[in-house]
Amino acid sequence: MTGSNRAPILLAGIGNPDRGDDGFGPAVANRLRGSLPDGVRILERNSDVLALIDEWNGCFAVVLVDAAAPVSRPGRIHRLDLTSQPLSVGLERSSTHAFGIAEAVELARNLDRLPPHLIAYLVEGERFEIGAALSQRVAETVDRVAERILREISLLSAACRAAGAAEHA
Repeated sequence: MTGSNRAPILLAGIGNPDRGDDGFGPAVANRLRGSLPDGVRILERNSDVLALIDEWNGCFAVVLVDAAAPVSRPGRIHRLDLTSQPLSVGLERSSTHAFGIAEAVELARNLDRLPPHLIAYLVEGERFEIGAALSQRVAETVDRVAERILREISLLSAACRAAGAAEHA
């Protein structure tokens, strides 16, 4: 863990719950509230995704959750390690945010401000209209993605503790 007072792991649910499947990220974040171990902070962001760069400053790991463009089939889950690779062009949709995850991650990469671990869980969306609820296919993935993130955060927490122990050895 760094010297900052921030939690070493950040979970960011990105999207607007009032725009159909764009609300996927906040839905997963809400599902995980109260289930995550100590040292994990939950953040919901429906605008100004570039501000994530400041939010993850000092974090050991960041897990981003958002809706993606429908590439193959709505509801398909993608787990991406963005620490060493950019977001696949096909998955990034025109964002309802001023800037999307891809722009924030690549700007942070160029500024050498990526966290040591940056994982994204994206689910291909189906509808993004104002006032729409999550589509059935996307809603059915919320629990599965939340379970996968719980397992991932458990591993990241252990790695963070080990890194902290190694720092103090």
